[in-house]
Amino acid sequence: MGGPPADDAQAAEWPKPPSTKTARKPPVVPAKGPTAEAAAKREEARTAARERRMEAQKRKQAAERRRKLRNSAIYAGIGVVLVVVIALLFLSSRHSTQAFATLSKAAGCTGVQDTTSLAGTTTRTHLTDAQINAGVTVTYSTSPPSGGAHHPVPLPKGVYGPLSTNPKDTPNLYQAVHSLEHGYVDIWYGNGLSSDQIASLRSFADQDKVLVISYPNLPSGKNVAMSTWGRLQTCDKVNTNEIQAYIDQYKLKTAPEPAAA
Repeated sequence: MGGPPADDAQAAEWPKPPSTKTARKPPVVPAKGPTAEAAAKREEARTAARERRMEAQKRKQAAERRRKLRNSAIYAGIGVVLVVVIALLFLSSRHSTQAFATLSKAAGCTGVQDTTSLAGTTTRTHLTDAQINAGVTVTYSTSPPSGGAHHPVPLPKGVYGPLSTNPKDTPNLYQAVHSLEHGYVDIWYGNGLSSDQIASLRSFADQDKVLVISYPNLPSGKNVAMSTWGRLQTCDKVNTNEIQAYIDQYKLKTAPEPAAA
């Protein structure tokens, strides 16, 4: 059988020695930096941005200063207004008090009595159904009454003749006391008044939360009285200006339940 020469076959089996030639590397090209012109432009842009930020900060600080100055001026103005209002209210109150004292003196009125320290005057207990059905009566510390235990149903504004002291009757005295608890002014008048004087008193009942009541048991020499919860004033004669001044100063002011009807 024929075949390659032995020397050729043996040569084919031996590996070829590595090449001693080195691979040629591509040349290294150094990185190019920015040109002087481009660097100058970038620096100029950074400087401009920095200046814009500084300018914006300055504007913000200036706006904040203006806001603080404006608020200070507003607060100062409010303070001045409050001082003026308080001063005017004080002067108005003082003038009103003096005017009321003058009117009271002219009508032969007592000072307005604070009755809250008297026994039972600030009691707000309602009469029970059992007490009402039994005809239980209440004795008050002042005459006319200026507060104390009362009927569970108040009287609405209006003009009333002498009120019953029997709680089963309607209207009754204890209902008028309940009205005081709701901020009413009760105007009580005695038997010594003329029809014209009584008519002048009845006109007050047109106002909200005012009762005008015939009351034969006024203190001796007194012909009219005004009561609110915890307050009482009696007068020798009718002075409509003085009565209106009492209403203005005391209606709703001392009542425990001024918002109630």
